Amino acid sequence: MRFRTGGIAMDRFGWSALRYRPFQVFFVSMFASNAGGFINVAALGWYVLGLTDSPAAVGLVYAAHGLPQLLLTMHAGVFTDRLGARLMLAAGIGVAGLSMFAIALVTLMPDAPLGLILLAAALCGAGYTIGGPGSMSIVSELVPPDAMSSSVALNWLLMSVARIVGGLLGGLILALGSPGLAFVVAGVLNTAPALALLTLRLRPGSATRLVGPASALLRPILEAFGYARRFPTLGVIVLLAAAPGAVGLSYIFLLPVAATELGIGADGLGGLIAASGVGGLISGLGLESLQRRFGHGRAVFAGLGIASTAMMAFGLAPNALTAVVLLGCVGGGFAMYAAATSTLVQALAPARLRGRMIGLFATLYWGLLPLGSIVGGQIAQLSSGRTAVMVTGALLALFAVVAFIARPQVSTLKVRRDGLSVTGDLRGTGVEEPPAGPAAPAAA
Repeated sequence: MRFRTGGIAMDRFGWSALRYRPFQVFFVSMFASNAGGFINVAALGWYVLGLTDSPAAVGLVYAAHGLPQLLLTMHAGVFTDRLGARLMLAAGIGVAGLSMFAIALVTLMPDAPLGLILLAAALCGAGYTIGGPGSMSIVSELVPPDAMSSSVALNWLLMSVARIVGGLLGGLILALGSPGLAFVVAGVLNTAPALALLTLRLRPGSATRLVGPASALLRPILEAFGYARRFPTLGVIVLLAAAPGAVGLSYIFLLPVAATELGIGADGLGGLIAASGVGGLISGLGLESLQRRFGHGRAVFAGLGIASTAMMAFGLAPNALTAVVLLGCVGGGFAMYAAATSTLVQALAPARLRGRMIGLFATLYWGLLPLGSIVGGQIAQLSSGRTAVMVTGALLALFAVVAFIARPQVSTLKVRRDGLSVTGDLRGTGVEEPPAGPAAPAAA
């Protein structure tokens, strides 16, 4: 059985990874899982609000869902390096799916205790956290190196599509059925892909394993931090993810308030959320080709620049239509940034540290969301939701400027088509410069 399948030339679209059967299985499986995740998020808030009539309780449940990302992502990266991305990813979304079935059972109780819902939400979040680093690092094990950049871009693209489909499908199920049915559908969309992912064929020789005592968890994490500190260009690329995590991505939590201020209420809220997904989709369709042409390092700063500028403009938008368009730019900018960053991290990090470096990126990018929601909420409390989006956009731009001043060589980096070599100013990346002068003659 051949590893490579299909004969359609997709290079011009940056979709070359879709020619490989293992990546096709991964793509479909993760699309289903992510769509189920967005259905679960919609159903969870709807169910808790109906049960308690308390927005504070809704916020508490979402906090329980997100807290494992902050606490466990780095350790998930360690276990990904130790056990393999395929096993960790399948186990993670499988656990998430089972927790959704558990919440569906809870909805059958007349007066379900909030503590039980919090526990199930935390278990679901823990499942996604366990599989998080593997969902990004596994792409290098599914396709040849020359298709890795394409696979990373498509990986982020499917998240945008899943946000649109999952959000719309979740709303439809909640309108026609019940939260319990939505949880069941979300559970099926996670447990079935978990089984499919276990059958994935990995590229021979692509996977490496961390060896050592199973109890040695802190040392591997410190090793990843130490590597990022020793090579500051790579360190800046990874640590810059704290900016979107701590301030930038918090805009999503402010949209309900902004919808009210724009006079579109709850009916328009879904449109605002979908707009960011549409922006990510449009960006992702040509993302890989764009990165090939202009470079991955430039895409890092361009993505943050687009997102931050659109967030600042959102605070001044004269009407809802303008706000929707600007949110599309925000989603597209973050998709560009995240795809370029994860491609660079995977290309620059040694194979033995890849899962942990991706885990560090994921911890900063997603794990700091609770902090971002607190900061944005406090600003909104003192002013307005739209002002909070504008201020956090300005903070995001400031972080990007500081990172560029600290390490301008990041903007010169570009991952070649082989997916392994990087060109540009390589100082501080951990990658050796190519030999100067003409190449040595080949041996006879």
